[in-house]
Amino acid sequence: MTDMDHKPNGWNLPINQMSDEEWKDYFECRKKFDISFSTDQRKNKCLEIGNYINEENKFYEEIKKLPLRPNIAITYKCFHGLKSMKDFNLSWAKAVYPDEF
Repeated sequence: MTDMDHKPNGWNLPINQMSDEEWKDYFECRKKFDISFSTDQRKNKCLEIGNYINEENKFYEEIKKLPLRPNIAITYKCFHGLKSMKDFNLSWAKAVYPDEF
């Protein structure tokens, strides 16, 4: 789902309620953060993230750049809503669940 006319499944549920401005921000974040990674790129990113284990803020900032596993993403959506996921990399989840994010 990519724009105001094509919102993800469940957009009208109470947990996913957002204003038009919030939806625009959500879709801009999708363009910015949803970057596909190859297996090697994911492995290299994990090794890089390991360097930040003692820097909590940097660690969490970098780990969000990894594509979120589809089963975790769909579960997180159910419990926390789309708004809370706007700065996650959902590229992998969108490939498996194209109408959900």
